[in-house]
Amino acid sequence: MPKRFPFEPGLPDPSRTPEILQFKVWLLGISPLVWRRVQVRASMTLRELHGVIQVAMGWEGIHLFQFTLRARRFGSRELAARTPDVPLSELRLRSGTRFRYEYDLNVSWEHEVRLGSRHQAAPHKSYPICLDGD
Repeated sequence: MPKRFPFEPGLPDPSRTPEILQFKVWLLGISPLVWRRVQVRASMTLRELHGVIQVAMGWEGIHLFQFTLRARRFGSRELAARTPDVPLSELRLRSGTRFRYEYDLNVSWEHEVRLGSRHQAAPHKSYPICLDGD
């Protein structure tokens, strides 16, 4: 009897393809609007997302940061916030979910982060990636 595959041989097994989250990040209180669209793996932590935002927005990564999601703060240890070492997949984010990211709390660069979509990783594509921005 021939062996049956739950997926097409030669194609990636969808159960092993990483889930990708697409976020739009924009800086609040600035005109003209400054924004970026990034894609990251759902297994990435908030700390790693902080690093992605730092690179995408051109920040230097030398100041304190925090995310505020559902009245919970995750961020720099000095802020007495929860650890940002939590995977995005554990936050139960839905499309359209918005949360705050603050960087350099002395100047308070506030960003809004919105989950736009979820999908499977494209074969032969590296993540994280910044897709667009202005």
